[in-house]
Amino acid sequence: VGQEGSGVRLVADRLLNAAGLHPTQDVTAVSAGIDTMPDRLVSGDLDAFFWSGGLPTGAVQDLTERFAVKLVPLDEDLVKELQSVGGSARYYRSATMPADAYRFAQRGTSVPTVAVANLLITTDRTDPAMTEAFTRTVINSRDRIGREVHAAQLVDLRTAIYTDPLEVHEGAKRYYRSVKP
Repeated sequence: VGQEGSGVRLVADRLLNAAGLHPTQDVTAVSAGIDTMPDRLVSGDLDAFFWSGGLPTGAVQDLTERFAVKLVPLDEDLVKELQSVGGSARYYRSATMPADAYRFAQRGTSVPTVAVANLLITTDRTDPAMTEAFTRTVINSRDRIGREVHAAQLVDLRTAIYTDPLEVHEGAKRYYRSVKP
């Protein structure tokens, strides 16, 4: 379920609750990170593990190439149940893991999953010109970055400005306004 206090643990606990399972009573939770979870699965110390990260994650990719695993679909109904809790859980959304993210595990089939936004965060003291230039560089480099981090290819200019509950930095606003159709 991820390491204590980690984002993976937060997501795992929320997903278990949304599925009607208590994270400490209905499952035997093991605090572990992505550095040890794949080997523990192979050795039989774990039956399954949660992971939240970019696609593909190297440790998961390596696991799927050496051991038969099944990626568990997290469907839209589960996401709706998760969102119904309210608060920060409303920021989760349904997504589809592309069929080629983990080709040995997926065998050409996309997998429904849960996603949460990844944000670039700075302070309001950061120079707006620098933030605008940085935002432009990242957006213009989506394809190149996406060869390493698949999620970068999925950045959509129509939705990138929606960062609730965080405010968009003035420099980023200037960039998004400059490319608005």
